[in-house]
Amino acid sequence: MWFISDLHLGDGTPSDVFFGKDRHLMALCATVEREDGLLVIGGDAMDFHQAWSFTRILRAHQELLSSLSRLARAKRLIYVIGNHDYDISFYREILGFPVCDELHIGDEILVMHGHEHDPFIQKELDSGQLSTKVHHFIERYLDTWIRIPLGEFYTLPNRLAAWLMHKFALFATVWVQLARAVGWEDPSDQLKVQLDFWARSNMGDPMCIFRPITQRVRDSEWKAIVCGHSHLPGIVDVGDRRYCNTGSWTFASSHFLTYDKGQWRCRDWITGREFGDHFYRPLLDGTIDEKDFWQWWRENYMGFLRFREGEERRGRLRGWESYIRDSQYLAQIGEPLRPLELAVAADDEASEIIAG
Repeated sequence: MWFISDLHLGDGTPSDVFFGKDRHLMALCATVEREDGLLVIGGDAMDFHQAWSFTRILRAHQELLSSLSRLARAKRLIYVIGNHDYDISFYREILGFPVCDELHIGDEILVMHGHEHDPFIQKELDSGQLSTKVHHFIERYLDTWIRIPLGEFYTLPNRLAAWLMHKFALFATVWVQLARAVGWEDPSDQLKVQLDFWARSNMGDPMCIFRPITQRVRDSEWKAIVCGHSHLPGIVDVGDRRYCNTGSWTFASSHFLTYDKGQWRCRDWITGREFGDHFYRPLLDGTIDEKDFWQWWRENYMGFLRFREGEERRGRLRGWESYIRDSQYLAQIGEPLRPLELAVAADDEASEIIAG
């Protein structure tokens, strides 16, 4: 079984975060077909907020969508709904995907998108995801990335957004004090949760789903829970059970999970890099839990819209996804690199391959 999620196929313009990796994903589909496997897509295959319409997505990724439909017709593909999938008729009726809210594989594996454990997504869904639409609109017309984590997307507009977040936090703190003074309902707890959500996402817990989903792993009877949503790939042991995250196919990433004969592996299709719990270690050792928004700001802000975590990474092609990797280069490189061929390569060697 193969697991992927968060493709975010857009309209093929520069703001399409799939970055033109169509034939790499088609090669993965061909491998699944050749090996008589099953491909499970864990949600957010198409980004309607970025592309505005299915027609624009189909025009940009017609061959890829045809490959996925062919797998579905051969009963080798199952689709699990994500938070960007506001109209499942495109998957079920046009592409022919079998669609479900969550997938149970025997009594051992649960597959979900993961937004069910996002503390703020429900409000966003109730509002029609207005802020998501505005976000894509700004990125499209400013031709830039405003994303988390700041250290990876170290653009001037993103740094300005972080600076404005701090000013909003200062203003909101004064407002909380005023509300207390006049006897209004105290909004301090909600403010702290929102600020810490933003800070944790920057420090390595995107969408803040790690704690709730690992708690579910502990409390459930499932031997493994698989999800995406956070775009952070890896396999984490939770006692005698596992939390497996499919990562994403956005920007330079091409993450996938495999499950074969009881063995889990998480790799990147293009580079062959293998992921264990590397990105989750600060969460496992509690480093992130010791910090709130204000401490994150004090440790990182260096003045003049400079942030320590961005300045230390500037110019390096490292990390789990990076805006500085060129989309045109990814679309033009030769035959997809087989993960098994690169699995033994050191991380630096894999980075050199991607960097050309």
